[in-house]
Amino acid sequence: MRTKQLSEGSDTIRSFGGSQVMVAVPTTQQYHIGADTAPSFMQHIHWSAEPDITLFDTGTMPIVALRHHRSFTKGLVELVADTPEDEDWDALFVNKSGSGKFGIDFCGTYRELALHRDMCCFLPAGADSRMQFDDQSGSFALYFKPGLISTLLESEGKDTTALAPIVGKHLPRVAQLLGKIECELRRPSLGSRLMIDGLLRAIAGLLISKDMTSLTEPCERIYLSPPKLRRVIEFIEAHLQESIGLDDLAEAAGLSPNHFLRVFKLATGETPYHFLRARRLERARRLLAEDTMPLAELALECGFANQAHFTAAFSRELGISPGRYRRAVRD
Repeated sequence: MRTKQLSEGSDTIRSFGGSQVMVAVPTTQQYHIGADTAPSFMQHIHWSAEPDITLFDTGTMPIVALRHHRSFTKGLVELVADTPEDEDWDALFVNKSGSGKFGIDFCGTYRELALHRDMCCFLPAGADSRMQFDDQSGSFALYFKPGLISTLLESEGKDTTALAPIVGKHLPRVAQLLGKIECELRRPSLGSRLMIDGLLRAIAGLLISKDMTSLTEPCERIYLSPPKLRRVIEFIEAHLQESIGLDDLAEAAGLSPNHFLRVFKLATGETPYHFLRARRLERARRLLAEDTMPLAELALECGFANQAHFTAAFSRELGISPGRYRRAVRD
């Protein structure tokens, strides 16, 4: 198997209180590996012809992705997955290119469909499957680590029992969101982890949609695009010492305040207020560890109204006062 792996993820997540803040940009390296060094669950995916595959596995995110470019042998290609019970990964596939027939044997039932762009299949954990497709067909597959989808759905107050297999559906919105995940995995940048988390939340919600026709609506209605989220994060970092309101962030994203509030929470899992406060506290932690700036001045530098406000917020989140924290990290 000719496999390229993008790995060596170094995105750093620092936790304090109930928040997590990304403080470094993930980095990746691309190199060739043999099939025996792929993630263990990959050993249970068998190809009838040698495929050209790019494997995305940062090691720090709860997903692994495969980009199947083509096969090196002409003719019909068969893929068989016999996932063991102790590695119950959910799988989501989207066809990116190629035409002809697509056959899938899922849980003992065989179906043959016309292969077309943006055809999606969602195969829940523990289900064996067999697919057949043309050698020039290209696809993108996202594998969710055990329990991830259920966790995402439960965090949004959604019913996880509604999760069911999807076989051969034309789902352009899902395909578009998967494409955005692939872009972020290929070119990680500031906020990539937040963007991917938001995309996964959007996809998880779509997988339990009762009205499949709604899946053709533009994904921008439910999703904050990477460029817009990046602009918002850059705006926050550039103006952190200033008073920042919802209108300011919405303007940076080019959205109305109400629309921005909804899609920002979907993208990050936090309200703008909590996200901004986490950024302010993270800067405060860094300055306390690295600088001798007086606390009153430091509070203003991090965007707090005054030292008392800063001390109260810091102590509430970390359970320790700024002064004691500074002494602890410097001892």
